[in-house]
Amino acid sequence: MFLFFLGAPALVIAQQVTGVVKDDSGALPGVSVIVKGTSSGTTTDFDGKYSINASNGAVLVFSYVGYETQENTVSGNKMNVIMQSGVALDAVVLTGNRSKPRTILDSPVPIDNIGLDEMRSTGQPTIDKMLTYKVPSFNSTTQAVSDATAHFDPADLRGLGPSRTLVLVNGKRKNQSALVYINDTPGKGEVGVDLKSIPAAAIERIEVLRDGASAQYGSDAIAGVINMVLKKNVEYTTVNVNSGVTTEGDGFNFGVDLNTGLTGENGGYLNITAGYYEQEKTNRPGSPGSDALIGVEANDPTWGGAWLADNPDLGMNVGQPELQKSICFLMLEFLLKMILVSFTPLVVLLLGKEQVLLYTERLIGWEILITYYMKRGLIIMGFSLLLKPMLWITT
Repeated sequence: MFLFFLGAPALVIAQQVTGVVKDDSGALPGVSVIVKGTSSGTTTDFDGKYSINASNGAVLVFSYVGYETQENTVSGNKMNVIMQSGVALDAVVLTGNRSKPRTILDSPVPIDNIGLDEMRSTGQPTIDKMLTYKVPSFNSTTQAVSDATAHFDPADLRGLGPSRTLVLVNGKRKNQSALVYINDTPGKGEVGVDLKSIPAAAIERIEVLRDGASAQYGSDAIAGVINMVLKKNVEYTTVNVNSGVTTEGDGFNFGVDLNTGLTGENGGYLNITAGYYEQEKTNRPGSPGSDALIGVEANDPTWGGAWLADNPDLGMNVGQPELQKSICFLMLEFLLKMILVSFTPLVVLLLGKEQVLLYTERLIGWEILITYYMKRGLIIMGFSLLLKPMLWITT
């Protein structure tokens, strides 16, 4: 007796699968439909319809922005799908009003976060010079020997001028200088913030937004924003000393600063920074000219143009002036609460525990809560004052 077995390989035959993709509101055009594990795919048309070649047992992957991705197994030539809404996108929309402070992790724009140790690694004595070496779009122009503007260097972002670069201290606007730049240098005719007025030892880190932020902060933030976050340290004392000189042997500079802190009651603190900076002059005079230059009228074309190009050393004296600067910087935060009663003691006796908060006002560095206590038709005002002043003193 003979048994014969006849075997044949199973054939997988692709078929045309059609269907409609919808959500709760109707057809979805543009939904991606892909056969999993292959490069075969298509998209739904305007009516949400699709057509794709796939065999039974194949898996179709349906994906669309804002919806959960679905995987369905083919078991025929018809497959209709209803997409489910996914997690909302983490989009950030900036409008023309203030927004809450954001961390560097969830900011919609790049923010340079520079720590104090990183700034000191530049070897520069002042904040403006440190930022020049650390932030590509930051510029601080050293002024030549020229009276008051010599110690107050114009600083800006992206070359748009000091008045278009907003400087914040702990998120609050830093006051601008009353000195107007008058030299033929970047920032002429503008005023800016004297970054040298804050010693480096008082700063924990600096956050630099190198893109325009006028929608959030106003027209003075067209170039960008610099936010200096001050130290809240009260646990230890730091002393920093730096010194340097130019390769020509002049321009010796010396700086020293001290930072310490004190703990107050109710969680308050006082952070104190004292600094001293001294700078000697540099002298880079041009080469002496000929007697023919004596008495030459201004704007004489004979001595301009090509002649100046051929004699680049003959011009104004350029150098840095002598400078001595001492700074005392205080960062103070404490809590003060007061209750003011302006009526007779009889009114106080009539008051109960019933109270209604009617008004809240927030000022720069101050928070004021005014509460009206109401009982039996009588009104008395309670006044709670939370002080968070920032005080800087420059001499």
